[in-house]
Amino acid sequence: MKFDDILETLGDFGPSQRRLYILLSLPAIQNAVIGMVIFVFLFAVPEHRCAIPGLKNDTFQIQNEAHADLINRTIPFVNDNHGDLTQSSCDIYSMSDNASSHNLSTITEPCHKWKYDKSVYQSTVTQTMDLVCDRKLYVSHAKMMAMVGQLVGVLIGGPMSDMFGRRRVILTSTFVAVLLSICLALITNYYLIITVILVIAATNNVQYLSCFVFSMECVGPSKRMLVGVAMNLFWSVGNIIVALTVYLMRDWKTRQLVISIPGVLFAYLYFLPDSPRWQYRRGKTAEANTTVMKLAKGNNVSLTQDMLDDVTCTLDTRQEQFWELLKSPVMLKRTLIVLYTWLAIGMGFFGLSMNVTNLSGNVYLNFLLFALVEACAYVICLLLMDRIGRKKMLCTAMLMAGLACSLSFVPFFVTEKPNKWVINILACLGNTCVSAGFASVYVFTAELLPTTSRNFGMGLCSVFCRVGSISSPYINDLTMHITGRYSQILPMLVFGGVAFLAGLLVLLLPETLNKKLPETIKDAEKLGTNVTAENRPTPAQDLRLLERECDNNTTARA
Repeated sequence: MKFDDILETLGDFGPSQRRLYILLSLPAIQNAVIGMVIFVFLFAVPEHRCAIPGLKNDTFQIQNEAHADLINRTIPFVNDNHGDLTQSSCDIYSMSDNASSHNLSTITEPCHKWKYDKSVYQSTVTQTMDLVCDRKLYVSHAKMMAMVGQLVGVLIGGPMSDMFGRRRVILTSTFVAVLLSICLALITNYYLIITVILVIAATNNVQYLSCFVFSMECVGPSKRMLVGVAMNLFWSVGNIIVALTVYLMRDWKTRQLVISIPGVLFAYLYFLPDSPRWQYRRGKTAEANTTVMKLAKGNNVSLTQDMLDDVTCTLDTRQEQFWELLKSPVMLKRTLIVLYTWLAIGMGFFGLSMNVTNLSGNVYLNFLLFALVEACAYVICLLLMDRIGRKKMLCTAMLMAGLACSLSFVPFFVTEKPNKWVINILACLGNTCVSAGFASVYVFTAELLPTTSRNFGMGLCSVFCRVGSISSPYINDLTMHITGRYSQILPMLVFGGVAFLAGLLVLLLPETLNKKLPETIKDAEKLGTNVTAENRPTPAQDLRLLERECDNNTTARA
C-alpha cells in the first residue's frame, strides 16, 4: 500500500493536518521579516552630501542662512536623476582655492566624510560604514551575497532534508538563522556582515523549503495546490510586519534585534513529529506508524496496525535520468522555456521589491502597498488557477507584469515632470503580477515535468530563479551609476522587458489543468496533444514514427 492510499483514509486535509500546516507555515512569517529587511532596508542609501570640512556641528538639514551660504561655497551643484540642481554627494570645491577667494572655485576634489538625511532612516549599514560614492558598489555586493545565500540554500536544502529528516533540518536552520540575525546587530566589519548575511539567507531558504516540503507531504493530492499557494500568504503577512517595523524603528541595530529575538518562540518546532512519508522512505517504520496514528486520532479516523504494516513510498516506475529529458526535442524546448521563466520571475520578484527604495514618495508606504498587493496576487491565484488554467494564469501574469513595468516610460513623454504616483502604481501592479507568476509557476512546473525528473527539475528551476535574483541588485543600482531623466525607471524597463518575453514564451507550453501528472518522459511529451479522429496519424505516419523510435533506441544503446 502506498502512503497516498493511507492519506485517502486519513483525510486529505483533516484537523490534525491543518494544525500541523499552520505550525509549519508560521516560520515563513519571520523568514520574510528577516529576509526582506536585509534585502530592502538594511543597506538602504539615505540622501547625503559631503560634510563641510572643519565644521563640527554640520548637519544635512540647513540650519540658517549662514549655514546655507557655507554649503553653497563648499559643495558644487550637479543635476540629479530628475534633472534638478542639487548639492553634490561626492565632491567638494578644492579648499586651497576656496580659502583664497570668496568666488567659487571650479576645481573639485572627492570628499571623505558625509552628512546623511535622518528624516527617513535614522541609521543604516550604508550610513554607518559610509558605503557611498566610490564605495557605492559595496551595497550591490552585499545584496548580491544575500541572493547567493539563497542559491546555496536551494542547493543544500533538499539533500540535507532528505538525508537528516525534515524536522531536524528545520530546527537547525531556524536556530542558526535566529542566532546569526541577532549577532548581525553587533558586527561592525563589512566583510563579516556580508558573510553572516549569506549564511542567514541560506538557512532561511533551507528552513522555508523544508517546511514547504514537510507540509506538502502530509496533505492529500486534492489539497496540494491550495496548501502550496497558501503558504505564500504567511510570507505576505511577514512583509506587512516589515513595513510596520521599519516605519516605527528607524535605527537598523535596534530593529535587527527586535525582529530577531521573537524567533525563540519557534522552539515549539522541537515538539513536532517528523514527516511520516520521509520516515517510511528511510525505513523508520515504527516512528512513521506512530506519527500516522497521531494524525488519525486528531482526524477522528480509525486505522489498524495491519493497514500500516505494508506502507511504502517507493516508485514503481523505472527511474529515468534527468539528462534523458533533454534528449527529447519537445521536452528540451519546454525545459528551456520554464528555466527562462523562473529566471525572469526571480529577477522581477526580488528586483521590484528592492526597487521600492528608488521610487518617489514615502518608502514605507510604498513597501506596505507592495506587501498588500502581493497578498492579493496569491488570493487571485487561489481563486483562478483551477478555473482558467495554469498556462493562462502564468502567461497573463507575466505579460501584465512586463506591460506595467514597460509603461513607466510613458509619463516621461507626456509631461516634463511626471506624476510620481503613476510610476508607483505601475510598479505595484508589476509586483502584483510577478507575485502571481511566482505562485503559479511552482504548480505549473511540477505538472509539466515527469515524476522521474520532477525533483531534480524543480531544483534546477530554483537555481535559475536565484541566478535571476542575484542579478537584480545590480539592475536596481543602475540608478546610482547612470544619471539623467530616465534613470529612475531604468530598472523597471529591464524587469518589464524580461518578464514580457517570458509571458510570450509561456504561450508555447501546454496546459496541464485537469491532466494526470506525467510519470515518464513519454507521458510528459503527450501533454498538449489531442489525438482525435481528424488528426489521428495515418498507418504510414505510424510506421515512420515507429521506425524513428527504433532508430533513436539504437542510437541510445550505441
